[in-house]
Amino acid sequence: LSLSSAAALADTTTVNGGTVHFKGEVVNAACAVDAGSVDQTVQLGQVRTASLDQDGATSSAVGFNIQLNDCDTDVASKAAVAFLGTTIDTNHTNVLALQSSAAGSATNVGVQILDKTGTALALDGASFSAQTTLNNGTNTIPFQAR
Repeated sequence: LSLSSAAALADTTTVNGGTVHFKGEVVNAACAVDAGSVDQTVQLGQVRTASLDQDGATSSAVGFNIQLNDCDTDVASKAAVAFLGTTIDTNHTNVLALQSSAAGSATNVGVQILDKTGTALALDGASFSAQTTLNNGTNTIPFQAR
C-alpha cells in the first residue's frame, strides 16, 4: 500500500451538513443512570396470536437491565425504579399500550414490566419496583418485559 506525497499533502475540504446533539444532566442523587440504560430498546420478538387468545395470557419474559454508575451508599443504600407510560385502559394499569401505527395492529395487547420479584409494575410513575441494595460504584437492576 502506498500513498503519493501529493495526496498526503492535499488541502482539507470542509463539507457542511449534519448535526451533533449532546444530551445530559447533572443530578444530585445517590447514583447516575448509565448512558446505555437510557432510551433502551428491548427486543420482544414475535408472539403468536393464539398464545394470547385468553384474557390475562402472557408471552415469555425477556430480561433487560438498568445500570447505575458512581453509586454512593453514604447517600442512599437502596434504589427502586418507577415507570411511566400510557396503559391499555384504566383496568390494566400495569399493561403498557402498544403504538397502533398500522392497519390490523393487535388490540387489547400490551407490554408488562416485571421487577426482580416477578411483580408486574404499575406504569403511573409513582409505583416503584422492589428495592435493590446498592453497592458503592456500579449496580445493575434487573427487569423483565413480556
